[in-house]
Amino acid sequence: MFEPGDPRHDEILDLANRATANLLSDSHRPLRGPAELEVDILAPEEMASLATSTVSAGGLSIRIAEVIPAGTQVDLSIRVPQRKVPLLVQAQVIWSRPGELGVAFVDLYQNDRELLEGLAVKALLEGG
Repeated sequence: MFEPGDPRHDEILDLANRATANLLSDSHRPLRGPAELEVDILAPEEMASLATSTVSAGGLSIRIAEVIPAGTQVDLSIRVPQRKVPLLVQAQVIWSRPGELGVAFVDLYQNDRELLEGLAVKALLEGG
């Protein structure tokens, strides 16, 4: 599928090696893929109809004009095609700059974490 030397091949091979060596934890999975999902910030201040630019099992990046200070706790509603009801997630802003911010999930069900990881893997395999 991917030829050696392709960065996606190397990233997926590294992830597989780490997983088989039991070096991955649920709270830190390095695989991040380009994916556009609709996301709303519900709190501390409501901001609707935003979009993600990348997704992983541990967090995501959101396209947003405003700068939200690092450390801010946010409640998110993430729409994924596989679910009728949005994922409700608590997260913390890790970094923010005009145009984009990155959050790490603080509270997320394991099956939701696995779903987001699956979306990241699919995006990488399809060439995002």
